[in-house]
Amino acid sequence: MDEYAGRVLAERYRLPARPFAEGSGAAADGFDVPAADRCAETRAFDTYSGQEVLIRQVPLPEVVDAEVMAGDGGGADGYPADGRAEDGFGSGGRVAGHGRRATAGAERDPQDPVVRRALQAATAAAQLPDHPLLDQVFDVFAQDGSLWIVGELLPARPLSALLAGRTLSPHRAAEIAADLLTAVRALHAHGWLHRNITARTVLVCDDGRAVLTGLAAGAAQEALCGYDPVPRAPAAEVSLAKAASGRGAGDAGAEGGADAGGAVGAGLTGLAAERARQARFQVVGAVTERWAPEQAGPTDRAGAPLGPAVDLWAVGALLFRAVQGRPPFPEESAVELARLVGAQAPAKAVEGGVLRPVIEALLCPDPAGRPGAEELRGRLRGLVRTAPEPELGRRTVSLPAWDGPADPRRLPILRRRGELVRQRRPKKLRAGPARSAGRPVAPRPPKAPRSAGRSSVGVQAPVELPGQVGVGPVPQRRPGRGPRNLGRVLLTAILLLMVAGIACAVLFLPKSGADAAGGPSGADLSGTSGAGPGRSPAPSPGGGGDDGKGAGRPPGTGAPQTTAPGDLAPGFVLRTDPLGFQIAVRKGWQRHADADRGQVRYTGGGYELLVVPGRDATAQFGTDPMAYQLDKEPELAPFRDAGWSSVSGRRRIDVGQTAMAEATFTWKDGSGHQLYARNLAMIDKGCYHLVLVIGPDGGRAEVDRLYAQASSAYRPNQP
Repeated sequence: MDEYAGRVLAERYRLPARPFAEGSGAAADGFDVPAADRCAETRAFDTYSGQEVLIRQVPLPEVVDAEVMAGDGGGADGYPADGRAEDGFGSGGRVAGHGRRATAGAERDPQDPVVRRALQAATAAAQLPDHPLLDQVFDVFAQDGSLWIVGELLPARPLSALLAGRTLSPHRAAEIAADLLTAVRALHAHGWLHRNITARTVLVCDDGRAVLTGLAAGAAQEALCGYDPVPRAPAAEVSLAKAASGRGAGDAGAEGGADAGGAVGAGLTGLAAERARQARFQVVGAVTERWAPEQAGPTDRAGAPLGPAVDLWAVGALLFRAVQGRPPFPEESAVELARLVGAQAPAKAVEGGVLRPVIEALLCPDPAGRPGAEELRGRLRGLVRTAPEPELGRRTVSLPAWDGPADPRRLPILRRRGELVRQRRPKKLRAGPARSAGRPVAPRPPKAPRSAGRSSVGVQAPVELPGQVGVGPVPQRRPGRGPRNLGRVLLTAILLLMVAGIACAVLFLPKSGADAAGGPSGADLSGTSGAGPGRSPAPSPGGGGDDGKGAGRPPGTGAPQTTAPGDLAPGFVLRTDPLGFQIAVRKGWQRHADADRGQVRYTGGGYELLVVPGRDATAQFGTDPMAYQLDKEPELAPFRDAGWSSVSGRRRIDVGQTAMAEATFTWKDGSGHQLYARNLAMIDKGCYHLVLVIGPDGGRAEVDRLYAQASSAYRPNQP
């Protein structure tokens, strides 16, 4: 795509050459950075899957060390009386420790503890189950001094863009609030608080529903400030996590963590609380929705755990902005906004109409005084049901109603489900074995419609005029014979011809049996499905047996392919191992045998080829190679133990009496390195044979090339 000619992130996401955002606030690489929001976002093209995605950029503050000296003319805890620390917060920095004077810092390194906690918080938020009113997050990574969050690109506009032109009617605002409440309740059910509900993180889709985004970005920002946005685990799990990370309980508390087993957002105290509060002024900015009274109060009260009432305050402030066109408090300065939120009542929503009591209840300074989720849900549903019908005017066109059902393609909007996978290239590009072997292909996940909320059969998407809420009639599809009917007739005729051809073949062609001399066996007929460059080896032509005794045997009891492998790629050599197998490896690679584990390793250039020639028996591990590969294979234990891992391209290949399974795995090891692996598990004579190639994530093409040569040339039980 020509418009995506900018720089590439993470070796796969290509940014646009020119900004997509409208207005003069667009910066380089297409990012739109408003003053009220510290997260930039833009569309991008994923070169792996061939899809457009939305990328959000969370800038990482610079590292600034500062020494807090008591008696330096400051207020409590050594800070100046105006609430600003002498550490360069005005330039986007934060306190990283004390013991030295303020010095100019460099960009945050991905291995920095604060950056690592922000990355872990965003990753944990991305792993929540999918919900129709929450956006999907595909990838999170740190690069070039920023944290990047890759999510789905929805056919929607942010609520801030709609409010730039006009305000919403109270009933339309109540509809949006009902969708937000549904999404927020789903997050609260999993123990999460959103804490980033703003006019930019609420998207209004083309079908009228509202989708909530920004959870991962908000979690990363809170972690950068020093808070812990991830729901707390039981005390035993927290102790294990601290031991694995090499930090003690005192270190975790100094970095902004909470006590083990505490509530979400369990608070900081003393100097750590003041540091986190000052950092939040710069990272979050002056956004009323993100400064509830329990967050904006002084440090002696900010240490209390936060609860779901924080998100309800954000919904109330957003409703005030939607109906009034302005926030309930001035937003010139984050420090002044926090002071006003904690000191005085919000402005009156005079344009709120029937929604005004709900807004005033949600903006109650006391969290206990705000309505609960169930009570708020009932009040919003009552307001939506009482919405007036739109008045017919000169700009309204009345259309005749349809006699038949509505077009099912109109609503709801279909959203892609699941992870991003590599796209399949055209067949003309699949010319050589190296090119085909170097590209893992995974099946594309099926598309499933998301719930449309207020849509119903026979009703078109609601069209709202200024100050009006309602649903207009939709036209009827005229009956008649069209291209679709003609296609059905042709398809029916083709199916009938195919059935007739199969019937003729069954009746008139000679039958093949166990005594059919010279005829191809079952393994020969199906062997072409497993052959080809980059695929697993196919069994021998005699795998099915000519004597009829192979029928009913368990998978893996037939003889594997014994013919010589095809031509090797340049730089590879065919080796016959002392353990009795044959395989193709890179020239010059070193061999290491581990008799206790029954493994043979070939290493070179940072890559590793691991072969297990029949160590595990099917009598102990079962006859399903896919289940063995995913749950029981000892060589993939690091993948199963990793906190961030994925698997794709899983498939089982049954050729004759030979059963095989292959898949692609990615995970992060204990040192934080991303690994990429291709694995083949094959059953031969009642035992599992494994071929596993492991390498860095940046060398996927080399791993695929090594796996293609090794798997296609592997022959067990060679003399």
